[in-house]
Amino acid sequence: MESDSAMASYVRDGKVKLIGGDGLVREDVQQAWDATKSNGEVDVVYFGIGGYPKFSITQGFVLTPADLTTRCSEIILSIIQSSTTPATRPKLIAITSNGLDKRTHALLPLPLKPVYKYALRTAHEDKIGLEKNVRNAAGWNEGVEGGWFGAQNLVVVRPAMFTDGECLGNQKADAYRVGEELTSAWTVSRADVAHFVAEQVLADWNKWAGKSWVVAY
Repeated sequence: MESDSAMASYVRDGKVKLIGGDGLVREDVQQAWDATKSNGEVDVVYFGIGGYPKFSITQGFVLTPADLTTRCSEIILSIIQSSTTPATRPKLIAITSNGLDKRTHALLPLPLKPVYKYALRTAHEDKIGLEKNVRNAAGWNEGVEGGWFGAQNLVVVRPAMFTDGECLGNQKADAYRVGEELTSAWTVSRADVAHFVAEQVLADWNKWAGKSWVVAY
């Protein structure tokens, strides 16, 4: 990240602090949490962990480990629960994917349905595990014991298929669409998902809190 031209000045000016570690190792995550709390209570946790999958003929695109985001979310949620009180819970933004449930999958463009169902099946099973963890913590899932985190402290962002394109949100107000459900949700750039989080969600938390949002062009 230090070599990223968009981030280098923030790191150099001390506005961004990088702490190395493994998101699958509780001690590493706890160390990062403690270092962050040394400057005051944590306001926001952005959970956007991912990786570079490899393609398997039998399993589609697979991360190693295959349950990466599920396990990492269990660790960070456990640390938040043990390190905060109801009054000091941070806001949590979790990045998952569109098309994880029956309804949003049904709304996918027809050519993308087999891609999501087969090529991305294993990766999406992991994202489903991530969503289950954060939804249970927030008390979104009826009949499931939980809710310690607070329903309004969570926003789930479900991007369409990622591209590495530029941020169009900086150029025009209607560069991308946002909704609890969207038709014709083909793609969206990582940069525009970041724009949605930074310029919309964090700027007006009460508008977006407590729900899942699909982002697409």
